[in-house]
Amino acid sequence: MIMKSQGLLVKYPNPLMSSLLVLLPAISNAQTVETESNEDHIHVVEMNEVLITGGKDDIKTLPGSAHILDQQELEKFNYSDIHQVLSSTPGVYVRNEDGYGLRPNIGMRGAPAERSQKITVMEDGILIAPAPYSAPSAYYFPNVSRMESVEVFKGPVAIKYGPNTVGGALNMVSTQIPEEQGGRVSASYGSDNYRKLHAYAGDSQENYGFLVEGLTLAADGFKELDNHQDTGFERNDLKMKFRINSDPSAAVYHRLDLTLGYSNEHSNETYLGLTDQDFDQDPYRRYSGSQLDNMDWDHKQMNLSHVMSFDNGLDLTTRVYRNDFTRAWEKLEDFRKNTSDPNDPWLNAPVSITDVLTNPTGDIEQLYYQILTGEVDATQENQRLDVSTNKRDYISQGIDFSASFDWITGDVDHAIEAGLRLHNDYVERDHSVKAYNMIDGEMVFDGINRPDRLVNKGESTAFAAFVKDELTYQDWTITAGLRGEMIDYEFTDKLDDNESNDSSDKILIPGLGAFYQLTDSLGFLVGVNKGFTPSGPTSGSDDLDPEESINWEYGLRFNIEDYSLEAIGFFSDYSNLTGRCRTSDTGCDAGDGFNGGEAEISGLEFVSRWNPQANIAGVALRVPVNVTYTYTEAIFQSSFNSSFSQWGDVTKGDELPYTPEHQVRLESGLTGDNWDFLVALKYTSEMREKAGQGNTDDSEVTDALTVIDLAANYYFQENWHFQATVENLMDEEALVARRPLGARPNKPRTVIASVAYNF
Repeated sequence: MIMKSQGLLVKYPNPLMSSLLVLLPAISNAQTVETESNEDHIHVVEMNEVLITGGKDDIKTLPGSAHILDQQELEKFNYSDIHQVLSSTPGVYVRNEDGYGLRPNIGMRGAPAERSQKITVMEDGILIAPAPYSAPSAYYFPNVSRMESVEVFKGPVAIKYGPNTVGGALNMVSTQIPEEQGGRVSASYGSDNYRKLHAYAGDSQENYGFLVEGLTLAADGFKELDNHQDTGFERNDLKMKFRINSDPSAAVYHRLDLTLGYSNEHSNETYLGLTDQDFDQDPYRRYSGSQLDNMDWDHKQMNLSHVMSFDNGLDLTTRVYRNDFTRAWEKLEDFRKNTSDPNDPWLNAPVSITDVLTNPTGDIEQLYYQILTGEVDATQENQRLDVSTNKRDYISQGIDFSASFDWITGDVDHAIEAGLRLHNDYVERDHSVKAYNMIDGEMVFDGINRPDRLVNKGESTAFAAFVKDELTYQDWTITAGLRGEMIDYEFTDKLDDNESNDSSDKILIPGLGAFYQLTDSLGFLVGVNKGFTPSGPTSGSDDLDPEESINWEYGLRFNIEDYSLEAIGFFSDYSNLTGRCRTSDTGCDAGDGFNGGEAEISGLEFVSRWNPQANIAGVALRVPVNVTYTYTEAIFQSSFNSSFSQWGDVTKGDELPYTPEHQVRLESGLTGDNWDFLVALKYTSEMREKAGQGNTDDSEVTDALTVIDLAANYYFQENWHFQATVENLMDEEALVARRPLGARPNKPRTVIASVAYNF
């Protein structure tokens, strides 16, 4: 018997045979082909199961946009912030918030980056957002430091997974069970007491395998509170994987994989930023009013998958999954707010925090600014600070079944996939509030227990089905797919006599893509798919439509020896763009949605990779030159009025907020046999913070930002890896966002030293 792993034929028995056993979870990309040999039958199994795109070789002919950041790519700069990791991928936009990527804001092809709620986020091919249908905002996001690779794909490729297909999808592949007994230990230390410790160990035998992994990541933070309290964070991850399987020679091959995970975070983070004037003086300051702000969360993960592979090429995969996420975010919400409860006689403050940050020298605002910064004591009822504790419990669970089969009709090869998924998720919100006096720069609880401000539950049950056929004929690769979603929502307001609001979405999502290999080096692609984002359960669900668009892409790929180039244009025509409120938004309740009408988003994604060899002083070296560029134009095509603070009153022709027109990343350096020195320059143009058009003043846009990063890597005796990195070498300071509340900075210069040992 002979097994093929990543294109390499290995005769069994052989230690590398374990490559068959270790890759998980089993995805429907596995293919089985039966051929004749001089001995018995030969099973050839393609082991690209953990990669949705099929691997770097497959994406060269994929009729859609896809990029893979493998382990080698992730290790070059050893970023722990997913925003930084994705900077080398075109068509991806981020909005920095905390500087460490604890709660990422990621968008694709103009889809808003707001808490990554418009993209499909997966870990090992399984939905990983807290509640992907009911509350997709990514207050939980997997730690990229424990990932083996990251996949970004857009266009028709993304419709298989859903539910969001307007922009694209992100799949993070976690550490896999090793091919043989072994593991890795790595440690990092850097500026602001940054520290990271990561270790894993495992083994594979003929009929079983396992992995145990631990990760801790922490820092003291780069901002400084007026009262000098801690502004740092700590994250911890524990992961275990187990696999049992039948003999590889069995007529029907079975494999059962179990993944268990637990992670938590404690971070002293805040929604509160600064006035523009204070930002100019010290961008890393934090006001005393945010001294109690902190996030605590726990995440539990369970995935169980079963694979059956038959001699005739049929593969069946069943997966059961559940993710539990519980969070409590204690944070400054505003000055005194009134409540709808007539038995709770609160007094409204005459101003809001937004008013104060916008005009801190106003007649009334100046006093409240001094309270916010701890310069003036405040004990009057309408001068106190509201601190809310936003408790939320999330469940995301489901069962997923898929089948794949290779079929040949004449000169046409078919790779057929079909699948069903029954998914349920919900979020339970319980937001309570306490009022605090400001005394000598310290916040002191006023001792009054007040009723909850918000208690509700949003729940979604979704049944999805898809079918896809990838046809290969001579130099053509054509992919046709269809996805259907039937989603039922229920929203219950537990403070309003359990008033319930039910709604539903039913949608068919087609996609079609084609790739033509004109020459050995040059190929062209074109694709079209329907974009969809669920409306979700909200108190206003009857008025909220799902987000829908028609997305086009077209471009070329060129590959020759050490050089590759990809240029893809995209155009998304939205019939209805939607927005969703967060707790930090004024004028609306958390989870409320808004219809934004028609919009058009177009642009260009460009990637060039060149890795020539050079001879310097008699030493053979590589000189990599990598360029990533994205151009985007995003325009509203209808006028409307909205209480959504990020839009406001929109006039046809207004530009969408937080969508940079230009993004560029240039990377180069020198690479030897066991070392490399790399430089990365990243540029992001300014972004509007509210919808608008024409010239605007500095208070309505972010700063353009140029950052230079350095990385030096040295590999010693095959087992040791030493690294030194500098992020933001020139210590550039920029205002990267005024959301959620006030001006906030990028991360300052950060120096990190790391060492890793493979055993």
